[in-house]
Formats: sequence, C-alpha cells, structure tokens
Amino acid sequence: MGEQANKIGKKLEGFGEKLFAGFGWNELARDTEIQCTRKSNHKKQTHGLDLLMNFNNPYLGCKQGIVIECKNRQMKAITQAEMDKWLLELINAIECAQSAPELVNVKTDDMNLNTGLLLIHANDSFNKGLFDKYLSKLKIPSRRNPINIFIAGNEEINRWNSLRDKIEKDYSDKFQFIYPSIEGSNMELGKYATINQLYSRYIFAQDISETKRNENGMEYFVPEIKKILISFDKISTESFKYIWSMFKAFQLQDAKELIFMFYPREKDDVEFVKDNFIKTLYQVSPAITPEIEKKIKIDFIDNRSISPVDVGGR
Repeated sequence: MGEQANKIGKKLEGFGEKLFAGFGWNELARDTEIQCTRKSNHKKQTHGLDLLMNFNNPYLGCKQGIVIECKNRQMKAITQAEMDKWLLELINAIECAQSAPELVNVKTDDMNLNTGLLLIHANDSFNKGLFDKYLSKLKIPSRRNPINIFIAGNEEINRWNSLRDKIEKDYSDKFQFIYPSIEGSNMELGKYATINQLYSRYIFAQDISETKRNENGMEYFVPEIKKILISFDKISTESFKYIWSMFKAFQLQDAKELIFMFYPREKDDVEFVKDNFIKTLYQVSPAITPEIEKKIKIDFIDNRSISPVDVGGR
C-alpha cells in the first residue's frame, strides 16, 4: 500500500490532473494566485488556487465550476484544527474567485462557481475512523450566498482512481455516463461525471460495442448498446433488489447487455455477488426471466485495499 500511496500522493501534488480529467472535467487554471477582495474578513492579501475545473451539469443547466484544493500529508498532520482551517480557506478562496479579474479569461458567463472540493490524502497510513470523526466535527462557517464544499479522503480518492482506471482499461471510447430523468428533466448522456455522481452510491452509464456480421459475402458492423449500473453501495441481497428496481424504473433493461459493476469492500464480497446476485433477481416480484439472465453481466472495480486476487473480474 505504501507504493500506491506515494503514486496517489504525486497525483495530488500535480493537482488532480489525471484523476478528474479522466471523468471529463476541463482544467481552466492551475496553481494560480488571485487577489483577495475581502481582506478585512479573510485576513489575507491573496488566495492560491491549486486547480480550477468545470464540467457540464445537466441538472443545473450550465457549466459547474469547482475549485479543488489538495492536501497530501502524513496522517498525524491531518488534525481537526487543520481541517477546519483548510475548509475556511477554500470557502474564502471561492468567494474571491467568483469575481477575480485574474480568472476573467477562463470563466464564462454560463459557468456557476460556488463549489469546492477539498482532497485530503494521508500518504502513510489512513485512519478512517479518525478522519470521519474530524468530518463530523467540522466548523462550517455561514455565508450569505451558499457555497457547496465536498471533502474527500483516501477512501474516495482510491475509489475514483479505480473507477477511472476500470473505464479506461475495459470499456470503449464510446463509454458515457447517464444522467437519469429527475423532476421532469430529460435523460441525457455525456462523457463527464458530475461531482454529485462521484459521491453517489449508484452511477448509471452506457457503452457501445460493434459486432461484425456477414451477409451475402459482405461484412458490416452492428452497434450493440450496453447499459451499466455502477454500485458503490454495501453489498447485500437488499441492495441487489434495489439495484434491479432502479434499473427497471429507468427502463434500461432493453439493452443488448446489462452490466452490473460492483465495488467490493470485504474479501468475500466478490464471491457473494457471484453466488447471490442472479439468484436474488429470480426471487423479486416480478422475477427476471431466463432471457434477461442471459443479458446480465457482472463486473468488479478493483478495491486497492483488497488483494487483486480477492477482487477478480467478470
């Protein structure tokens, strides 16, 4: 795990360049200093932005800008006081970035900039219990205009890296994320994953492969659509039932292949999925048919805290 931690740490020091570009985010500015326009409140002259990115958000109907702050530390240096300080600094930086003249050439009129992501990576041994304790006790400063802050530790960073690597390695360049219809919005497809999707227990996606066919001596290719549900939920028979109910609710079961991609958290999760997923779908009402079973494929995302032998593949 030490070598892997160092690799991820280097990516953070490079300001998440590969991590979020792999999810279709656009880099607008890196390692940029902006003037503080609220010196009396912020008690600073300037703010440093590690990374400013954006992506299309179909639910907002605009581009969502996000300021990313990266902290790569030993676990003992990640304390309650430091996390409170990092959170406040990020909020203050976003407030000034919203009207910063230094960013006038990269910001667009259709970009909403009120979101921040604080990446905190322990480069030695991550203590999840302690990290979660700090999160629960964070001092959140109030603001007249709301600013949304997401915080990620080693668990999220590892999960996102594994998902990105899985997509790049095993799926085609036609892979797209699905943004399901919510509150009257249209279902859409896109190359980018939103920040909310990355924090979600479930992500919907689609891939297209081409099958070669021959008719009267002429070869041609037929596109075959694969609908994908990526689950980061705790693996259980109840989650299997919920996954299938969502798949049907969004009417995704008519594709050529139905891929269910799981993220194992325990060493026996892979075998549990293989032994129980299909069996559970035959027990729901209405149950799946043999024709549906033939279309179902099970896949797994590598959890780097578990041996690759335990994770296996499809």
